[in-house]
Amino acid sequence: MALLGRTGDSFSVPGDVVYKSDPSSVAQPNIDKNEAWDAALEGYFVPDEDEDEQTQGAQDQKLEEEELVLLGDAEQLSSQQKKVMLQLKEATQYSRLKLKQVNLSFSGASVYFFTPMRSDGTPMPSSVLKFDTKECVMDELEKTKTYGKLFGLTTPKVKDFQFLAGADPQEPASVMQIDLCGGIFGLPEFASAPPVHTFASVIEDELQSRQRKLDIMPVINEALERRMYYFTMSSRSVRVMNLATTYKLMRFVGHGVLNRAKEGAKRAEKSPALAAGFQHPVDVDDLDPDGSFMQELSGSRQTAKDFFKAFTGHEELLSQKFERKVVAGLCHNDLHGGNLLLDSQGLVWLIDFATVKDNVHVLMDLTKFLAACIFMYLQDEANEDHVHMFGKLLVTTPDATTAFPTAVEDKVRGDSTSSFIFNLLSRLRHCMCIYENGDDAPENDGLPFALAFFSWATRMLSYSEPSLYQKRRSLYFALMGAQRLLLDAGVDVGPATCKWIEENRDIWEGQKGRRLSTSATSGPQLAFYEFGLEFPRYLAQVGASEAWSTDFLTRERVHVIEHATTISMKFASRINPRFVQQTHQSKLLQQQMNGIFKDFAPDLLDLEIFYGRIVVVGDAGTGKSILTKQLFSEVAQRQVLKIYDAGTQASDTSKAGIVPLRIPLVDLSRHLEAHPDTSLEADPVSDLVTEWVKQRHGQDSIPHQLICDVRNASLDMVRSSQTTRSTTSATRLAVKDEPVIGLFLLLDGLDEASGLRHNLMDYLESLLENEPVHLPLVTSRPGSMGAREMSRFADLGFVSFLMDSLSLAQAKNIADSTLRRMGDSKEIIAAILEAMDDPGYSTLITNPLITTLLIHVLRKSVADSKKRKSLTRIDEVMKRTDIYQRAVRLMLHQADASKFMLRDAASDLAMIQRLQELKSSRARKFFQGVSFHAHSVQKRTLTWEEMKEACKDQDVLKVFREAFEEGRMPIFEPVEGAKENKLQMTHLSFQELLTGEYSSAIVRSSHAKKQVRPYLNFFSSNSAQKLNRDRLAENWWMQVWFHIGEMLTPD
Repeated sequence: MALLGRTGDSFSVPGDVVYKSDPSSVAQPNIDKNEAWDAALEGYFVPDEDEDEQTQGAQDQKLEEEELVLLGDAEQLSSQQKKVMLQLKEATQYSRLKLKQVNLSFSGASVYFFTPMRSDGTPMPSSVLKFDTKECVMDELEKTKTYGKLFGLTTPKVKDFQFLAGADPQEPASVMQIDLCGGIFGLPEFASAPPVHTFASVIEDELQSRQRKLDIMPVINEALERRMYYFTMSSRSVRVMNLATTYKLMRFVGHGVLNRAKEGAKRAEKSPALAAGFQHPVDVDDLDPDGSFMQELSGSRQTAKDFFKAFTGHEELLSQKFERKVVAGLCHNDLHGGNLLLDSQGLVWLIDFATVKDNVHVLMDLTKFLAACIFMYLQDEANEDHVHMFGKLLVTTPDATTAFPTAVEDKVRGDSTSSFIFNLLSRLRHCMCIYENGDDAPENDGLPFALAFFSWATRMLSYSEPSLYQKRRSLYFALMGAQRLLLDAGVDVGPATCKWIEENRDIWEGQKGRRLSTSATSGPQLAFYEFGLEFPRYLAQVGASEAWSTDFLTRERVHVIEHATTISMKFASRINPRFVQQTHQSKLLQQQMNGIFKDFAPDLLDLEIFYGRIVVVGDAGTGKSILTKQLFSEVAQRQVLKIYDAGTQASDTSKAGIVPLRIPLVDLSRHLEAHPDTSLEADPVSDLVTEWVKQRHGQDSIPHQLICDVRNASLDMVRSSQTTRSTTSATRLAVKDEPVIGLFLLLDGLDEASGLRHNLMDYLESLLENEPVHLPLVTSRPGSMGAREMSRFADLGFVSFLMDSLSLAQAKNIADSTLRRMGDSKEIIAAILEAMDDPGYSTLITNPLITTLLIHVLRKSVADSKKRKSLTRIDEVMKRTDIYQRAVRLMLHQADASKFMLRDAASDLAMIQRLQELKSSRARKFFQGVSFHAHSVQKRTLTWEEMKEACKDQDVLKVFREAFEEGRMPIFEPVEGAKENKLQMTHLSFQELLTGEYSSAIVRSSHAKKQVRPYLNFFSSNSAQKLNRDRLAENWWMQVWFHIGEMLTPD
């Protein structure tokens, strides 16, 4: 196919048909975009556009056969909560949804693990749903954005949120969805354990087990001594605070001890579930029926209720006595085992930022967590005498520097549960001392902790979760704590109370030789960021996100390793690398990559000249982006497994390893467009890569600090190696033996950088000159690899590889796994695999993208045949453009409308109407116009304002925007990290196709009017002032001309 001449009078298309323009058209004026738009409307034609509505896609039929199945704890949801949950974007993509309740709060909010499942039963990565009132959800969304980053990498990302129209403002009928990194690289079905555990379940299991299944103490250290510590201390101050008011002593004595029935009735008005612990309240005296607690702790026969009534009589005294200077900070305000999560990689996650408050006593969170462990997670299997012994030590805490007494350890030796409790209390005591200390910390007699812990012990009496046995324990601790507070306030508590308090204080005095070290009590000493700890987390979390892709048509998430064919490369000698002085550190990194190279590009290991720098060239849809995701995932996963197998995560603080970083080069070109004065010199402090990381992950985020750290370390290694060139060989050997670290730079899509690709190559040259340790891999379409580009890559020491073609067996494997994933029958799978054997597809199925689209198009054909009750045999062989057009039509005719009608037709008629409008030819004309506009300015991404300028049909734009923002348009995707809202088609190939449809429509219209030349000049020229048809020679337009050639026919 060829479009001949830049100013000629004819052009040819397949079939040797020549379209001649009218000679009179030479004198006609130039065409503007409005005239071109009108011509495109007149010449509009898409094959099968008018087919019978009964032959809607295979997805629609499949969904009509499938019923929505809610599994697990879904029955705990109210009808309103079910409705709002089904509005979540992910809930519209799957017909099987599993929920597991995590906790229920006093406010009415509830939290669930949410696991969508494919038709074949395969679970997808879990997330967390929180149901609350609209006001609370909106508040938490803002707080999560503000405070979540303070906990580090493992903080939740809000995946979606929905509000139910017309719901009562006080009803928890709004939902937010929090995305988590569950399982092994986000693969719960391949994890050796459930993808996400709560701390509550982990600690409960450990307390009930006679043998330790998990070393919980490092996890406690990670969660509380590091993550929560820096969260809390992010706004540290020393201030005067009334602790009796802060911890609401009298209020919770009333709720938990004296007024339980009244409180239960009040809570029942909000939710029967919340009042479950109050509906038939047990009297506190029934928890100590024989008065043994009071007899032991006070030497009197006074009842617990009478004791607490007398306690409330000292309200004014306690308020006066307990106003003092304390350390304050940022408080999560709901820290319990349900809001601390542990995934199967050992990563600790913090959720639920709805209650975050500033300037709160620093022990508020830790004492609640401690209370939850003792009064909720510790069941009745414990030796209660041991528990009481621990309690007396806790309430007699003398200061904020002494470690938990080891003198009692011998008394519990041999009792696995009590020993675990001792270790847990020792660890929590250590954390609390760190929180309360610092160079400016006020004097501390242990009362702030004792008061805080007493408050939580009394609150537990009002909670519905603890059993009667646990509430009995809570009462014992509350009585002890109250007596400590009264004694410190100067109240006469009697000789029996003074005796046990003094005995336990003597135990603490004997421990004071084991005070915490100076470094542990002198305030914030540990760095928030430490490479040895953050590196495996970066590999796990960012590696997990990079390891997933999305099926273009079903919108299901698929794993690039487990659910895709591994894409390989083959050597191409198009680039002959010049000599490059390779550093020793770069050679070591290259050696560490040999295992990856062996699996993905074994030819690399046989090259005589290879510096670890690769250019991967492949046509549209050959899987270049998937390849970069696969490489990222493999590099990350292999290192994570190695780190955890070696057990070096926490102890190895050396900087060593390969840090993968995947950057779509179109993002860098957008940055250059927006900031044309940006320097192209490499600088770890501020350059193109650093700015991209900051925009993607946040300023001063863990990834930002880690990437900067790696780059600075690589600079130090280069300087060090340069210094040793003049030293002895022994010294050089020592340098060579040092750990090595560098980036594996996956720079995807040089062709999409368009006219700025040479600017990016200038930057790449500077980066490799200043930081030669890194190993770069660049991908590009062949059209962007001209002589100049190949020469520059050769000068930088790159070798070139071509994307390997799929074999028929690989293509069939993709088809088989895809169709099984979607739950198709053996008959349908066999019919599609048979169709793929046709020789007419032999060249098309070598391309992974076209293979994927072909599978869905053939699947639709089979479904149509079944509806017509004909044989499920597919005789029609389609051209590549036909496949693209039908696939795009399937994406625009996606099946969300069926789901809405199945689930709640009454409330979703508006959405159904919008989706139907977006299936129309009017909408497709809109998409064609937008695509042509974007392609004309050589862009993939557009703002909404640019979308508005691109097309005159503003009504369709409005409908499209509403559907897109609700996640109903799989052919488009939002652009991550953009400062303003931008969107693009999910693959450049779809933009090229629709641009071809728009251009071919112009040709049809102009040919009918015998005015081809001016219209051809318009859409084949970059400038309306200089109509030289220069686009005919540009690689950016090559696929468009190919599509036009297949779309135009002799008639």
